[in-house]
Amino acid sequence: MFLTSQSLAYWLIQRGLLDPSVITQGNFAVEELEFHNRGFRVYRPTTKPIYVKQLRELDHPNVLCLRREATFGLAVARTDSVHWLKTRVPTFLDYDARHHAVTVELLAETMNLHETMERVVAIPDSVSRGLGQLIGAFTFKECDDLLAAIPNNLCTGKPPWILSFYVDQGAGLLSPANVQFLKMIQSDEILKSNLDDLRSNWQATSLMHGDLKWNNVLIRETESVPDWYVIDWEMVDRGDPRWDLATMIQCWWYFWILSTPPELLTNLDELLTDRRIAFDETRFSLDALWDGYRTAIRLSESESQEQKQVVSRFAAARMLQTVYELLHIQDEVSLSARLMIEMSRRILENPQSLPEFFPGGSP
Repeated sequence: MFLTSQSLAYWLIQRGLLDPSVITQGNFAVEELEFHNRGFRVYRPTTKPIYVKQLRELDHPNVLCLRREATFGLAVARTDSVHWLKTRVPTFLDYDARHHAVTVELLAETMNLHETMERVVAIPDSVSRGLGQLIGAFTFKECDDLLAAIPNNLCTGKPPWILSFYVDQGAGLLSPANVQFLKMIQSDEILKSNLDDLRSNWQATSLMHGDLKWNNVLIRETESVPDWYVIDWEMVDRGDPRWDLATMIQCWWYFWILSTPPELLTNLDELLTDRRIAFDETRFSLDALWDGYRTAIRLSESESQEQKQVVSRFAAARMLQTVYELLHIQDEVSLSARLMIEMSRRILENPQSLPEFFPGGSP
């Protein structure tokens, strides 16, 4: 059964998420949202609003992702030792395996970090620093209890798919632009050898969100320190949390290129010269992210520099995944995508080639 605005109330009553008297009183509202999955904002009188997500496509990978997210959400709710995580994720309420739906408390009056950057070209320092600390905390021992709650067939610890994309991705599943992208990687020995190296040295040791990009961080402005939350835990797994850190870092690179006016999009060298100041304007929040991470895991200065090299290569690989996502409905590889590929290639070949784009780089 696919849920609709009309059938949702009956389903919520069955799941114990809605008092039947609310319907007769007429004090009840549903807002249906159009996303990759079906989404419903439900406003209930006297109680907190909720958000219901139901799969739109019932293929095997999507079903596993939703089950993983639900299992993780329930584990967080039941694990007292991760109180620092409970306050940063939506409160889990229900998982209906039959109808492939998850219900959490609604995070109202929020916007994601990408929207924040588009509006004010700044991420609050406290949010970036807090995200770095959260990623560092993924290595804490108590996170093993969360991972243990996820079934082995869902918590595989496999390397990110982009590291083997050029080997095992069938062209028939790709957009025309991504077919071109695939061929570009397959013909580039530097990209292939570096992706192979990152894949062969992948270490699945800690909790990892798996897709910690700006769109999956919500922020709510308050009179004092902003509230923020991490959502969409469908890809949570045992992995390397530095991949999450790298995913965040490449968002700054992606935003910098994608926000460049079309008339200024030429080649990477000119962009590095003409648009460098635009990147430096956002540097303080990037530096805060790294500072929060290294503080959380107590890195020395020498350790910090060593880890920064690893994270920078992860970020370059993750930006290739962003290119894939950008091109999934396009017919041609855009100029902005080509610039992202070239930037990734240079960093993978030599992380020292663009140190000014790493956290702590000179403005």
